[in-house]
This record gives sequence, C-alpha cells and structure tokens, in this order.
Amino acid sequence: MAVIDVVNLSKAFGPKVVLSNVNLQVEEGESLVVLGGSGTGKTVLLRNIMGLLTPDSGHVAVEGKIIAQLSRKELFEVRQSIGMCFQMAALFDSMTVFENVAFGLRRHHKMTEAEVRARVEECLSMVGMKETEKLKPAELSGGMKRRVGFARAIALKPKILLFDEPTTGLDPVMTDVIGRIILDLKHELGITSITITHDLKSAFEIGDRIALLFRGECIACEAPAAFKVNPHPVIQQFLRGDADGPFLQDPPPPKRKSMSNSKEAHA
Repeated sequence: MAVIDVVNLSKAFGPKVVLSNVNLQVEEGESLVVLGGSGTGKTVLLRNIMGLLTPDSGHVAVEGKIIAQLSRKELFEVRQSIGMCFQMAALFDSMTVFENVAFGLRRHHKMTEAEVRARVEECLSMVGMKETEKLKPAELSGGMKRRVGFARAIALKPKILLFDEPTTGLDPVMTDVIGRIILDLKHELGITSITITHDLKSAFEIGDRIALLFRGECIACEAPAAFKVNPHPVIQQFLRGDADGPFLQDPPPPKRKSMSNSKEAHA
C-alpha cells in the first residue's frame, strides 16, 4: 500500500480546471518531485493531501485513510504525521527561532521544557542551524528561514514531509544546500516526501521519481533517468527551458457538436 495515494483527483475553481484525473502513488521512504509551470496545480495537490481542499472527484488517501472521508478529529491525527514546509518558511515574526520550532511541540505534546529544548536543539542541528535559537526571523537570510522551517516541520517526528518550492528565490549555492538537507532528512529519518519545485538541478538530485503536471494532468511520473529521455514534447520543452513549443500554447477550444449531430440528438 502506498503511503500517499492520489486517485483520479480532480479540482476546479469555477470554470478553471486545476487538476484533472491526477494519479500518483508515493511509497514509504520515497522522494517524489512534482514539476510544472505556474498555475498547473502543484500547490493545490499538496492542499488536497493535507485536507485543506476537498476534491471535486477522486480522492487522496494517506496510509490507507481517504482524507475527504475523515472526521475532524481523524484528520487532525493524520496531519500530525505530516510536516509541511512552506514556500517562504511562514515563520512567526514575533517569535525567536527557538519558539518557532518549539511551537508545535508545546501545543500538541505533553513535554517538559527540558524535553522541548532538547528536541529543538536536535532539529536545528539536523538542518545546520545550531546556535540560532535567540534570533528573530528578521535577522535570518532566506535560506536560513527555510532551514528553520524544516526544523519546525520535523520537530513532531512526521512520517511525511511536503515541500512547497523550498528553493524559490535562493541563490544557486543555497539552493544546493537546501537540496542536500532534504536528502539528509530522507536518509536519516526515512521520511516519505513530496517536493514541489521549478529547479531542475534539485529535482534530479533529490527525486526518486519525477512527475510533471501540464494543464492539470500528470503527463509523466518516472525515475529521473527515464524522465530526461522521455520524448514527450512538453517534457523536452520544460527540460530545455525553451519558449517555443506546446508548453506555452493555449489549450485547444472544446469541440462543438456539429449541426447534423445536434439535429440527430433531437430527432
């Protein structure tokens, strides 16, 4: 059984179809990377996994539990097994680094203050942020904020980590640092993960499999080596970063019924 099972998932906002019959499975300990242009439904996919959105059709199951069918209490329990790493870290500006990482521990676990401190220090050490506990987010660089966000996400010892564009806006060196930390967390903790990214270098380094969303559909999901040589024109255009090709073309208009078919339907 897959840890995360996305089955025929569809989601629209008004007339705009964002996801259309998407199927993805993520096995235990696997790192899946999801690529796609802006507005192709990558973040919407994560929100469906978290239960923040309800599918129009299809479903998402986490460890065999269909998210949309869970009670509020059951959904809360599933969410405790998922760590979410937001695009811009989403730290509390008024809190120190220590308080940010400790927030979930104090809210959801009956731990002594000594136990909380030990766990916070352990998590910050895992992401290379030791001795920053007293700093405020305003004193951190973009890459440092992301790493603190990672520490907060792993504090509750989740089985699953979801990364929403963790390297956006970072320089190439810090992008590489973030990629290595994601790999380290996978190897040290055995965590199952989904990473949304536009960065191809990171994608091929951290992904056991690569998926590409295009116009709401998953047009490929395969190992990095196979993905690189997939002849699909959209995949090859995305890999080249080329403006000429089907990736930027408007989708074809919906087909209209011919007059003859329409008359036959009313006959």
